[in-house]
Amino acid sequence: MNRLVTYLLLLVLAVSAAAQDNVSGNNAYDSLLTVAQNIEDFDFALKELETSYAGFDTYVNDSTRQEYDSIVSTLRQQIETNGRLGYDAALFLYSWFDDGHLGMDMGSYKETGKYMSDRRKYQPYGMIRPYLPEPTATQVNSKTYLIRLPEFDEEIVSSEWLGNAIGEFNSSTCENLIIDVRGNGGGDERIWHQLLPLFHDHPGVTKSVEFRMSDNNIEYLKQAAAEFPEAQMILDKYNKTKESYILLTDNEDLEIEVPEYTGKKPHKVAFIIDANNGSATEELLIQAKAISDRTIIYGKEYTGGCLDCSSVRESALPNSGYPIFIPTARSCRLPNNGIDKTGIAPDVVIPIDYPTSLADNIDEWTLWIANELEK
Repeated sequence: MNRLVTYLLLLVLAVSAAAQDNVSGNNAYDSLLTVAQNIEDFDFALKELETSYAGFDTYVNDSTRQEYDSIVSTLRQQIETNGRLGYDAALFLYSWFDDGHLGMDMGSYKETGKYMSDRRKYQPYGMIRPYLPEPTATQVNSKTYLIRLPEFDEEIVSSEWLGNAIGEFNSSTCENLIIDVRGNGGGDERIWHQLLPLFHDHPGVTKSVEFRMSDNNIEYLKQAAAEFPEAQMILDKYNKTKESYILLTDNEDLEIEVPEYTGKKPHKVAFIIDANNGSATEELLIQAKAISDRTIIYGKEYTGGCLDCSSVRESALPNSGYPIFIPTARSCRLPNNGIDKTGIAPDVVIPIDYPTSLADNIDEWTLWIANELEK
């Protein structure tokens, strides 16, 4: 059942690709939209948010309801009397939730992210020149091996490439392993799943998810069922119970499945993280720590926090046409142990300055950590 996370992340990847095809620069038509059309766009986005967003009931609660209602009322008034565009009001409202999987695609990062919190925005690390981590597999020294994974995307870091990197580690003299995920915002879990045996010391669990069963989400699951059996499982459970949220698995705790492996295991494992990590990368960190006593996370900042709500469904505003993204599933870590509001903390805060450059090189952080692992 560990395919669960893969299933969720593949859906995120699919809609993200589709969104790029659907955005065609609608700004030229903004002035042609009537007030009624802008209200229609906003109300469409609002309905999707309130009926289908899996995090809505978690984040709009007794302590936040008044603020939320006030924002909605003010935004509608601004559309009606001040000429605010409906999609712009919707983008502002979605950004209020500070959920990296909830949002809109405006065709450019600048426009899409203009209402994001500073913590949510991509961190360019201007003191690192260049900050362009590349796939890298190499010995740092005789005792430590480095695998740098800047993205979990078959076009950048393929499953075959990572399998070869693991094989090269096995053939090396190295006892320790550094896995560098700086800059990695997530992607396809199937790529990193083959790493789990290298950390595995004992059984561990991660958390399952539950799906919000709105009419639109149900239709979305029906369309996905042919490719993803998990979608049909959710629908079957819903047809029996008619509950508004359906737990994918039998229990909230989900045992981590570790593939068979015959290679050597490192004596110590180090992850290097930064503030741009999210989604599948954060799930890797969680699972690695859950099954390992040899794993330490190094960095200066917490990860970005983009994991609590997932399985993103795409829709589009009826008049402006901008794609909107609605997470249909929420983690069972919510409401008390979510990841998104803080991210994942490093176990060890690196005490030296940022590296001068980060590409396919062995940078200062990697050298420092290699030295620490050998102590």
